[in-house]
Amino acid sequence: MDEHWLPRALETKGEGAAGPEKFSADKRMKKSFRILILLIGFTITFADLASAKDVKFEISLDRNRIAIGESTQLGLSFYGTQSMPAPDIGNIPGLEIRYIGPSTMMTVINGRVSSSITHMYTILPLKIGKFQLGPFSFNYKGDGYSSNIVFLEVAEEKIAAKGIEERPISEKLNLEDRIFLTLDVGKTTTYVNELVPVTVKLYVNRLNVSDIQLPTFGQEGFSKVEFKEPKQYRENEGGVVYDVLEFKTHIFGTRPGDYKLGPAKIKCNVMVKKHLARGPSAMDEFGEDYYRDSFFEDFFTRYERYPIELKSQESQIIISPLPNDGRPKDFLGSVGDYQFIFNATPTKLKVGDPITVRMDINGKGNFNTVLMPHLENTTGFKVYEPQVKTQENSKTFTQVLIPETDSVTQIPKASFNYFDPNKKEYVNITQGPIAIQVEKSKEEAPSQVIGPSVAAFPSLVQEELTRDILYIKESPGKWLTKGHRLYKTKVFLAIFIMPLLVTISVYMVQARKNKFRQDAVYAGRVMALRYAKKGLKLLKHQSKSDDPKIFYETMFKTLQDYIGNRLYISAAGITLDVVEQTIASKDVARDILRKLKNLFEACDQARFAFYSIGRYKMEDDLSQLEEVINYFERKRI
Repeated sequence: MDEHWLPRALETKGEGAAGPEKFSADKRMKKSFRILILLIGFTITFADLASAKDVKFEISLDRNRIAIGESTQLGLSFYGTQSMPAPDIGNIPGLEIRYIGPSTMMTVINGRVSSSITHMYTILPLKIGKFQLGPFSFNYKGDGYSSNIVFLEVAEEKIAAKGIEERPISEKLNLEDRIFLTLDVGKTTTYVNELVPVTVKLYVNRLNVSDIQLPTFGQEGFSKVEFKEPKQYRENEGGVVYDVLEFKTHIFGTRPGDYKLGPAKIKCNVMVKKHLARGPSAMDEFGEDYYRDSFFEDFFTRYERYPIELKSQESQIIISPLPNDGRPKDFLGSVGDYQFIFNATPTKLKVGDPITVRMDINGKGNFNTVLMPHLENTTGFKVYEPQVKTQENSKTFTQVLIPETDSVTQIPKASFNYFDPNKKEYVNITQGPIAIQVEKSKEEAPSQVIGPSVAAFPSLVQEELTRDILYIKESPGKWLTKGHRLYKTKVFLAIFIMPLLVTISVYMVQARKNKFRQDAVYAGRVMALRYAKKGLKLLKHQSKSDDPKIFYETMFKTLQDYIGNRLYISAAGITLDVVEQTIASKDVARDILRKLKNLFEACDQARFAFYSIGRYKMEDDLSQLEEVINYFERKRI
């Protein structure tokens, strides 16, 4: 440590020195503590500059008049805080509401700093009419909040945007023949605990679909296994070729009766082309052209995301109880078609050594109901709890037995029984016994102390017991000079000054946090670059894979996070239209605008289409994204 940095009051001279520079240790300590207290008070003062303000709760719609098939966004804004969670606004009949995410904001007006958080929701109308949204009320941490009221008007025809002539769309999107859902149950008559295959298929014909969620269906009286990874293929149905997404699972009834299964439901988004007409057009709402003009399609076509929920038909299932005739006394409820394998190792051992008994149940059936086979007689063994391992078509029970006597000669036989629903009868499988050979364990000789015999050397023993034992000190320890004082050492000074350094560090961190809260532009630039680095790193890794959908979903999320923070707008609702409107008044190079448009369109096409994209295309788009980010980082906007 540099001694010139220390306060003058901490400098010392030899013990015999005299003069005004000689201070006692108490005075030096008191002065240093005063400095420490002043720094801590200074830090606390700056940390508490931001005072708590009353929170104001308001709701708003981005559009108050829409048509069937259109969507709008609802914002729940809390002014005066950024830590408010998303409230539960419940269901509103006639409207489908989905939560998008939060958006935080800091504002500085005349030196006053205000913060806010807005939770965004997408609203899709299911019928025409006028709807009231709010007032929404809820409690958080003991405080109550209540919002204002807004109204949403839903019309039959699409409302043309102000200043833009837009071609009307149909009253309802005719999706029945273009996208639908089916539910197929392997058996309509089954037994309790019998495993029944269930298949849910999503059929799509010439539509771009995204954000497909896992199916759900009503299952009263049933237990369900998790869905497997879906398969994708094409299927000809009634002369029409569909892209099919197939989900498979299994169910089993838990009690007898007649039940309805379903309907199966899937939520997803349909991407529909929004065509801005320039005179008569021959394009329908799904983007099917009677003629195609690449120039007009490039500049006057946009995609809109329409959230929908698909439903399949219901299925009737009859669950019968297991028959009483022929049921074994030790039957535990296993249903299926199984094989039983039984073995033990080692078969030659000593008393107290462990034997590992393994029982494998293989086959087809409901392994949730398969329990450990029964060992008939374990007398003479110490029995431990079994370990169970379940795989797709097998279940293994591993148990340790320890023979306590050499009189045991065999592992007892084990029996496993189950009900076979195909044969409609009970099956019993018995394995064993397994012969073993147990030997007595060898007795160990008692331990003895090896040394001179007391009887042989009585005088020597007496001398050793009566003589003092003096140990030689191998090291003298640490030498200290005369007049050594702990407070004069560098170690003591470092320990004493450490709180000062910690306090200064805390102050610097707090000052940076205050700048983040008070300077929204600075915070946005820092967060934008942070999101960009994280996204680019992930994209470089994903570009080496063969999954373009995941790659372009990550790219779209990176664009949203970077542009939203960089341009100080909500990232959740960023589209190409929003970006163009935001930077229209800013001096942005045309080449960058073109690359931005290409990136957004590439993301839409890759994420919402079924066809594949090559690796070279992904690498080229990644290079364009890096150029766009580098441009915005160099340019002041």
